[in-house]
Amino acid sequence: MRLLVVGGGITGLAAAWEAARGDGERPPADVLLVESSDRLGGKLHTEHADGLLIEHGPDSFVSYRPAASRLATEVGLGDDLVGTTGARVVYLRSRGKLRPLPAGMGMVLPTRLGPFVTTGILSPADKLRAGLDLVLPRQLRDGEDVAIGAFLRARLGGGIVRRFADPMVGGIYGAGVDELSLDAVLPSLRADEAAHRSLMLAALASGRKTRAAGRGPGSPFRTLRGGLGSLVDAVSGRLVEAGADLRTGTGVTELRPSPSGGVEAVLGDGTVEAADAVVLAGGVASSAALLAVPAPEAARALSGVPLATSTVVTLCYPASAFATPVETHGWLEADPAPISGITVSSAKWAGRAPEDAVLIRAFVPERLGEIALAAEDVLLERVVDHVGTVLGARQRPTLTRVARWQSVMPKYTVGHPARVAAAEAGLAHLPAWRVAGSALHGVGVPDCVADGRRQAGIALATSTSVSS
Repeated sequence: MRLLVVGGGITGLAAAWEAARGDGERPPADVLLVESSDRLGGKLHTEHADGLLIEHGPDSFVSYRPAASRLATEVGLGDDLVGTTGARVVYLRSRGKLRPLPAGMGMVLPTRLGPFVTTGILSPADKLRAGLDLVLPRQLRDGEDVAIGAFLRARLGGGIVRRFADPMVGGIYGAGVDELSLDAVLPSLRADEAAHRSLMLAALASGRKTRAAGRGPGSPFRTLRGGLGSLVDAVSGRLVEAGADLRTGTGVTELRPSPSGGVEAVLGDGTVEAADAVVLAGGVASSAALLAVPAPEAARALSGVPLATSTVVTLCYPASAFATPVETHGWLEADPAPISGITVSSAKWAGRAPEDAVLIRAFVPERLGEIALAAEDVLLERVVDHVGTVLGARQRPTLTRVARWQSVMPKYTVGHPARVAAAEAGLAHLPAWRVAGSALHGVGVPDCVADGRRQAGIALATSTSVSS
């Protein structure tokens, strides 16, 4: 059995690993992975410079979705999994000030009433309006996907949307909550309204249950001691040991069904490779282009997933640039700003910078407008000025990096579940062809790992049943 994987990001690597290692019921498969760029890892890209560990893409993942931790452990990095350091002090910049997130605050709703009532992030009028949720009737209708922002605004008012939901949910998904799909991004809110009627009552009940179970408020974020790039290196190294064929600088220009029910791939150098199954993990644009002829309905559905540009700006300052130590893990912006938030990597993670340095990651998603698409020098100047002003920096950073990820961030806008269903239905006639990655089933590192492995397993199982 041979599996072709198109795309060498973490999704494609996870798919290749699932195939190459086999499982209790399926023997290891031969694997060919092709990646058009000159390196593996995709958005997982770690740089080591001047004693700094710089992440150009994601820098961590959540522990309550175990796929990334499991993969790291399987490839020998279990002892390198680390959590955050120090006290988890996170702020929202709201109404002109950095204000700590209220204890027990989730992405949208409070799980404790007292800290929510006393927080300065919301105005008194915002809190009163949010309280109306306690008496409002249910808002959602079965089968109707709606924007998160519209739903929350109807139940809780604009303050919650502007000060919590948009910075926190929009910061993860790269889009404003007024365009993000409730059923694709926060389906739990539909279930909460159905079960409790009031979202506030549902959140408070969840908080009581969590505290009764003895689960503390610690950070769910984990990373690897050597950066997420070390996961790419470890997986690719183990794949080579297992005999997988990993080719960089090689694109796929055409896919076509083979007479045996598998796939033939025409590579950029003109060679043709045959496989029994294929996992497309090269992103929306790549997958849609390759499916345009053999599976036009699936290609059309994938092309309907909008893509956004996201930029990570890294700044390193000497610790002496600040009058007081920078100990916060970062903040999110609820006020107009040229960034959506920052992470202070040197405070959040051990070993990211020397003790006399402050390492900061600032995020500039496309939803911020013109600044996100500005020339690099203009973008950098605005970010440096803003971060320096908020933190009171007395000098400019001594090192800067700009990593711009152009049109690669899928946006789960209203109607996304229907697009997912259409993409899968459009591949029904090619059961050993699978699409994996952030385009359809989740944008986080654990989501991509889990989906890559799942789709590889389905492709190989389907291919086996077809061939037998």
